[in-house]
Amino acid sequence: MHRKYRRMLGLVNSLMTALLLCGCTLGASGAGPRVGEVKWPQNTQELIAEQPGQLAGTHFYLAQHPHRPAIAAILDKMPTVVDGMNEAYLQLYWNQLLALFSEDYLSPQMVVDRWKMASFGNPGIEDARFQFRENFNVEIILDASGSMAGKIGDKTKMQLAKEAIKEFAESLPEEANISLRVYGHKGSNADGDKQLSCSSSDLVYPLQSYEPKRLDQALALFEPTGWTSIAHSLTLAQQDLAAFSADKNTNVIYLVSDGIETCGGDPVAVAKELSQSQIMPLVNVIGFDVNAEGQKQLKAIAQASEGLYANVTNREQFKRELERAKEIAQKWEQWKRDALTEVGAVLIDRRKWIDAYNRDWYEKSWRESLNLGTAIEYLAASGKIGNQAKEYFTKQRQVREALAAQSKEELTDYLVNLTNKTYQEMKEEIEEKYSGS
Repeated sequence: MHRKYRRMLGLVNSLMTALLLCGCTLGASGAGPRVGEVKWPQNTQELIAEQPGQLAGTHFYLAQHPHRPAIAAILDKMPTVVDGMNEAYLQLYWNQLLALFSEDYLSPQMVVDRWKMASFGNPGIEDARFQFRENFNVEIILDASGSMAGKIGDKTKMQLAKEAIKEFAESLPEEANISLRVYGHKGSNADGDKQLSCSSSDLVYPLQSYEPKRLDQALALFEPTGWTSIAHSLTLAQQDLAAFSADKNTNVIYLVSDGIETCGGDPVAVAKELSQSQIMPLVNVIGFDVNAEGQKQLKAIAQASEGLYANVTNREQFKRELERAKEIAQKWEQWKRDALTEVGAVLIDRRKWIDAYNRDWYEKSWRESLNLGTAIEYLAASGKIGNQAKEYFTKQRQVREALAAQSKEELTDYLVNLTNKTYQEMKEEIEEKYSGS
């Protein structure tokens, strides 16, 4: 069984322990949790603040989903509940189903941050990192640890990443520069090779304009094999760009990883230091098919450097995230020709991001509801829950789906009303209204 799903079994075992500690038999009166003690989101703010489930982003509802048997095995470990049981136990049980399948609902701050990215060069943004300079430099830091050998469809994550990076490099303006650093590509992910692998972080394509043959040669130098040394690689990236100070250079760094730091470093602290250095880069983080634990750390890295975080699960999504940098580069090229984007175009771009945000909420709510519904049907069919529990969980699923739909509309309307405000005004208002994010 995949390591991710073995960890899920531990989560289910904790549920069983909790239920046993609450009372000797499921449904017994007297000792145990009280109705209303177990809480789950009741409004938009709480829905945004909720931690995503360990199976967020999976497609359990698809009969042919490759991990469906592993997820079914997790549900098989769930306790058996019978009709006539205390509602408090049903609440606890439902809460654990959410801990498995709840999705990662994004704060509207994500949209505002992307508006800021799209407004590169706008004099209304005070952050110096978002002002164009004479030179435009992009460094990609790519995870080559063993987990990048995992497959998405018929290709490994590494193959998909290499293809997307090559396409991105081809799309950059001729005068822009790109570099590529990789880590975790030496040794193996065995304990005996940890020191070798954690020290491996190489600049395989030094900062220069795009040269197809040289980049192809660089991409052929490594395959996924070892450990994840994010902090060490961010430190070396600062050295890579040390000669390109922010007064004459617009510097953008993309960190691509499919998991957390495994070499003992503190990537959050390093990212903060990097963002405040003389090169003042914009540090964006792309999580490649990352679980909930990995997303938490990678988000923290992006937040520490005031950059953006995005989790992608396929090549097209990865390509779209890199295209953000391409769009900035194209605006930089326009800036050098004194052809800045007009206000009307900015508003159109902002509406585009609102639509994407609306779609993201819809897709996550739809997937979450289908996964929960399929899990309820599976538990009922396998005799794990009786009719009373099935009816209760089905009702809670409908309430949850209605809350997500209502929140989606609320947030979409809210963002539309924000479009004419400055970035600082928007940030302050979101922090006040949705401080749980």
